[in-house]
Amino acid sequence: MNHPELNVSGMIFDLDGTLIDSMPAWQNIGSAFLKKHDINPPDDLNVIIKTMSFAESARYFIEVYGVKMTEEQVGDQINDMIRENYAKHISLKPFVKESLDQFLKQGIKMAILTATHKSLTELVLDRYGLLDHFEFILTSGMAGLPKSQPEIYYLAIEKLELPAQQIAIFEDALYCIQAARKTGCQLVGVFDESSKEDWEAIKNSSNCTIISFKELLG
Repeated sequence: MNHPELNVSGMIFDLDGTLIDSMPAWQNIGSAFLKKHDINPPDDLNVIIKTMSFAESARYFIEVYGVKMTEEQVGDQINDMIRENYAKHISLKPFVKESLDQFLKQGIKMAILTATHKSLTELVLDRYGLLDHFEFILTSGMAGLPKSQPEIYYLAIEKLELPAQQIAIFEDALYCIQAARKTGCQLVGVFDESSKEDWEAIKNSSNCTIISFKELLG
């Protein structure tokens, strides 16, 4: 099903794979982290940690691989490894800036809900002049909740101070869409290369889907 006119007063956006083309940068970060600690990562590490929050994957590295660090230290080190990408290299997906500018002009309240650290989120949004477009940034780390749980979406809705029916949630990952479904918000599935195997399921789980933000430009 393609998108109807999105008649909403609020929008909650995922960041990675939805607004920015960052999934390749994250693709092997877990393996790179383990190698840095002289640990040989398993071939399916990406699959194992795909739906984990930062805290959960840090805990996993500590408990399963015996990394001698605290969860916070693991998170900080991974953020440091990827920071330069956010500061300099990662780009917005096509027509995202134009769409967000348009939504802002229309008076739509917008927010970011992401598993990525707040400082990285701010870095990339600020670089494109988009930081002021959003009412708030809520991260898994700040909420203490992974995006595989509906609770984090309820929290974002509460912060946006609008009824769920008046909010559209934009996500590229199937497990996030499935978690967000329970909220009663409109769900917009956004195509990303990293989750193309799930695209049919994403279409079936969303109210509408877009391949490009160009489809939302009036």
